[in-house]
Amino acid sequence: MRLHALGVTAFGPFAGTETVDVDTVARDGLFLLWGPTGAGKTTLLDAVVYALYGTVPGARGEEKRLRSDHAAAATRTEVSCELTLAGERLRVVRRPEQTRPKKRGTGETTEQAKLTVQRWDGGTWEPVSTRIDEGSEYLRVRLGLSAEQFCQVVLLPQGDFARFLRAEPEDRARLLRTLFDVDRFARAEEWLAAERRAADEALRGDRHRISTLLHRVAQIADVEVPEELAPELVGARPGASVGAWVTAVRTRAAGDLTAAGAAAEAAAARSTDGDRELSGARALADRHTRRDRVRRELAALTAEEQRLGPLRARADAGRRAEALRDVLETAGATALAAEAAATALAAARAAWAEVADGRAADALLARELRDDAAAARALVPDADRAAGLARELAGLDREVGTLTARCAEAARAVAGWPARVAGAQARLDAATAAAARLPGAAAAADAARAALQAATRAEQVAAALDAARADAAAGRAAWLEAREALVEVRTARLDGMAAELAAGLTPGADCPVCGATEHPRPAASTGPRVSADDEEKARAVADVAEERATAGRRAVEEAERELAVLRERAGGAPPAELAERDERASAERDEVAALADDVPAACRELADRGAGRDAAAAALAADREQLQRRTAERDGRAETLGGLTARLDAARGADADLPARERRLTRAAERCEAVLAAEAEELRARAAATTALGRAGERAGAAGFADPADAADALLDAADLTALEQRLREHDRALSVAAAALADPELTDLAPLPDVTALELRCAGLTGEREEAFAALDRARRCAGDLDVLAGEVTSAEVELAERHARAARVTGLADLVTGRGANTLRMRLQSFVLAARLEQVAEVASRRLQEMSGRRYTFRHSDAQARHGARGGLGLDVFDEYTGTRRPTKTLSGGESFMASLALALGLADVVTAEAGGIQVDTLFVDEGFGTLDALALDAVMDVLDELRRGGRTVGVISHLEELRTRIPTRLEVVSGRHGSRLAG
Repeated sequence: MRLHALGVTAFGPFAGTETVDVDTVARDGLFLLWGPTGAGKTTLLDAVVYALYGTVPGARGEEKRLRSDHAAAATRTEVSCELTLAGERLRVVRRPEQTRPKKRGTGETTEQAKLTVQRWDGGTWEPVSTRIDEGSEYLRVRLGLSAEQFCQVVLLPQGDFARFLRAEPEDRARLLRTLFDVDRFARAEEWLAAERRAADEALRGDRHRISTLLHRVAQIADVEVPEELAPELVGARPGASVGAWVTAVRTRAAGDLTAAGAAAEAAAARSTDGDRELSGARALADRHTRRDRVRRELAALTAEEQRLGPLRARADAGRRAEALRDVLETAGATALAAEAAATALAAARAAWAEVADGRAADALLARELRDDAAAARALVPDADRAAGLARELAGLDREVGTLTARCAEAARAVAGWPARVAGAQARLDAATAAAARLPGAAAAADAARAALQAATRAEQVAAALDAARADAAAGRAAWLEAREALVEVRTARLDGMAAELAAGLTPGADCPVCGATEHPRPAASTGPRVSADDEEKARAVADVAEERATAGRRAVEEAERELAVLRERAGGAPPAELAERDERASAERDEVAALADDVPAACRELADRGAGRDAAAAALAADREQLQRRTAERDGRAETLGGLTARLDAARGADADLPARERRLTRAAERCEAVLAAEAEELRARAAATTALGRAGERAGAAGFADPADAADALLDAADLTALEQRLREHDRALSVAAAALADPELTDLAPLPDVTALELRCAGLTGEREEAFAALDRARRCAGDLDVLAGEVTSAEVELAERHARAARVTGLADLVTGRGANTLRMRLQSFVLAARLEQVAEVASRRLQEMSGRRYTFRHSDAQARHGARGGLGLDVFDEYTGTRRPTKTLSGGESFMASLALALGLADVVTAEAGGIQVDTLFVDEGFGTLDALALDAVMDVLDELRRGGRTVGVISHLEELRTRIPTRLEVVSGRHGSRLAG
């Protein structure tokens, strides 16, 4: 991966568009990105990460604020990057989701995020993708690194690696997991843990299953489970005790089954004899009951025969009248129709009398009324047209009046526009002149304010410098005292080392020095006893004092450098004079800025007034033309309406209007026609009624009735007649059946009635004894069968429990091993073991660069020992000091030594991560801050390492605010900050 160019717009502190040609800046292989704190140096690195991954590293990415607060509302936040990946030169342009002013109307709208990836084909940029998901995947495949890996491998943030250098093993593991993929090992741990839980659960399930089976055996056989087979002891001694107890229970159940079978056979025989005797007694009692019931039914039917005589006569008359039903119904219907026709005729004549005006109803009069109504209806559209013309005429009158008033008002407005346009032009001229003077006034105000701030800060730094020097001197004295105390403690411990070893000797045990088992003269301490903990405490005190002394010296040096820079910026003038100069320059700048800010508003006002003047003149001409058209149209409508109104008044006559005249004539014609139709209908109905009545009289006499009325009285409903005949037939049939049943041979010469109740009680007792015997037999049979089945299940469960024991032991041992327990003496998890191997590789690679920077003094050493208080180990990291021949914790390194170790560790980790990711070639690196802790010699060593990286073909960018690096690295890119955002110098 090699970076060629970078562009940012409205990103972070950069309000406008800034472009970095990395190929030009990094032509020597090493360049400096320089600028004051907070200017935006790291933001340029954030832009590279955002272009490639769509995120910003570290805590800055958590806020998700990418857009510059200094940028104009219309400027879009955008990052573009040109780089070479996997042999392809790509251009990546990315925009975040952001709001912008609406193109139409007021307010803001949200613009979605965008990503564009293009490839250089040697002559043009050809598109690769314009979709975020597709483009991100294209870049991810060619980068071969995650966002976390890229930030650690390419950007080398020294603060993170300093923390990593001194971190506890668990904290160090968190960073390594982001760089090295150990998910498959984590999944293996989780899988083994799940298998162990499943094995334990299955083992508990098998124990519970055997316990449940034993309780089922006890429940079926109605016995108690022995104490040695309690649930918590099940499976402890698989085999003998469980099987023996189940066999004994099965033997007793078999004996109970044999006895229950014999008792059931005897009870069944006694019950069969009792059932046979009861069946005979019940048959005889049933014959007695049947004979008594038939006798009662025959007596009741004989008594009812006398009451059925009138019903038989009524049924005969109904059958004869049924043959006359059609002529009787016809005569009744025609009579009713004649009465209705007469009533309708009277009503029609009354209605006609209301509108007849003394005229008789005939067909000629009805036709005349219909013709007059049709003539009135034909003129209705003309009446509607006249009403519409009247409405249009009223609307035209109102519109003519409105247009007349509007033309007068527009003429007055047009006369006042020239003065307003001249005023707007004068305002624009004044604002334009102020805008021309604004840059000079702003530059003078910024220079005066910077000089004043530098002078004020110089006084504060000078006041604090003496105190810092005193603190530095006190810190150095405390450090010298702590070092002397450490030397004294170490000397005392060395003097008493023999006595310390002698205190641990045991008779018969080997001496750790000479190996002898006899200890005739063990050494004794002659002074105060000093332990290793005492020496470690003294060393810790000395280290703390050294760090404080170094920090105090660094603070004095930084204050002196800052004071010199501030005095140079102030220019030697007193603060009072600088304050007065700043006040005058700020007032002049604000006055000119206020006038210059009015340029857009003055331009808009001039344009608006010019447009208003033209619009007013055009509107006045349009209104006058429309007034002439509407006046002519109104006069034409008035003339047409007058002629049409005269013709309609003549046709309406005495009626209110033409629709009313049409309704009156139509109603009169309808009533005249109704009288004629009612008279014809009444005559026809009367003739039909007379004919039907004569025919009904003839048929009634032939059927034996006096007249049609007598026949109508005898007529029955068809359902009533059918029901009456059915009742008479059922009575005759029941009488015949009862007589035949009484003569049946089974109901004659019967024996005396037996005592069925006593026999039933005796038979019920025998049946109960039989059911109890068979129930006991069934229980014994089911008990024996269930016990046979459960015996097989118990044997199978015992075998499965033994197999489950063996598998659970193997799974538990393996799970404990990969999680740092059991046989794992180092207490290292599988993930930690893999990360420890990676850390050992990193330490080996980083040691080569650390030796170069430290003058062959320090070497990284990986440690797999357990941490303090028995915590898990495997990720320890120490340094070996060649000067003293001792292995030291990384926390004991000084500030400059920590920076060199951190840089070496970062470079080594970058090499291992790129090799792990498939040997990706990283040709551009950035080293962010940390150089302020180095002295001149250490800085030379670090620069030699960076030069070595450059000679290997890489481009190295150093990000710092130190003045000294400006002299050491000639090629640099400077970031300048200001009130209106940051920018790149030059």
